[in-house]
Amino acid sequence: MTITKEEMRKTRLNLVHQMHDYIMNLGDEDIYEIWIRDCIPDCSCEEDFEYFADDATAFREMCIIFGRLVCHEGGFLE
Repeated sequence: MTITKEEMRKTRLNLVHQMHDYIMNLGDEDIYEIWIRDCIPDCSCEEDFEYFADDATAFREMCIIFGRLVCHEGGFLE
């Protein structure tokens, strides 16, 4: 089964929204500040999310930052 570019874009866009929602719901100001500085800006619009979905390098970097923040929040990293 081959995934089309449009299906991949939709999947990435969905993941970008899910990562953002997760970070926003943590209630951790320090993690929030890192997220809006390095990924999705405060008062973001759909174009901000689409940028990460459309740019493979930006998407990969966002995933790395998300992973680090989640591991930090979970106490896996100090």
